[in-house]
Amino acid sequence: MAHEVVRLMVPNFDLEIEVAPIDPELLRVIWVDEVSSDGVGDNRLYEDFSGTDWRDVQDVIEAESALLQEASHRSADIDEFDLAIDEILEERYPDDDTADGPLSDFLSLDLGVMSAVAALSASGSFSTTSCRGHRTDGEAAPLVRFTTDETRLAAILAAASSSRCGLLLDGDGMLQLYATNILSFVAFARELVKDRSIFDANETVVACDRPPRYIEDFTTAVRRRDYLAALNELDSARDYPGDGQLSLFDPDSPFDG
Repeated sequence: MAHEVVRLMVPNFDLEIEVAPIDPELLRVIWVDEVSSDGVGDNRLYEDFSGTDWRDVQDVIEAESALLQEASHRSADIDEFDLAIDEILEERYPDDDTADGPLSDFLSLDLGVMSAVAALSASGSFSTTSCRGHRTDGEAAPLVRFTTDETRLAAILAAASSSRCGLLLDGDGMLQLYATNILSFVAFARELVKDRSIFDANETVVACDRPPRYIEDFTTAVRRRDYLAALNELDSARDYPGDGQLSLFDPDSPFDG
């Protein structure tokens, strides 16, 4: 479906955009217990959007695009843009607890990142931090910090490149999607929707159960290569012929002197 190109008065940030090469083995693992907790990593305001449906994503994209366009029309200059967004959201969603509409499940997020977060969630990825970029506080440019796995990474990289978003792997193994303005985030979400069949055919799950090595480790940002090594160790221990307490009494036990 073709989309009309409309020039909007949205903040533009002076950034160099690059989709950096990313080693999937260095991606941070997100644990199942983190997803269901009150916070992931450095974000105590984390909210779980897993289970978002692609039909919901399309509705979020259209609704968010319409409100961004309205905010632009209400703004005489860039400095008025954030104020216009606050006014519009208050008018459309006056009560977060009883809000009803395409964006109601995403009102804890900034308008401008909702589409990208919804699309990443529908892809099976997990976002942990997001901001549309502010001149006075918050992030200095539009940002969505998230994690995924190696089976989804190629399609996400392609979507970032096609939408003129930047993508990098930070020091904690988290992916950072960034852009010069929030319209690129909406375009990124549209690109993921185009590739929904790739994600729907994917049978892997990004959130992982903790192997025994990491049961008590709630601080380490575990990389996928380390996680896979831990799984291999676990499999090796299970296959070992002396596994289990009863093996100590087996006449052929390797533990006998």
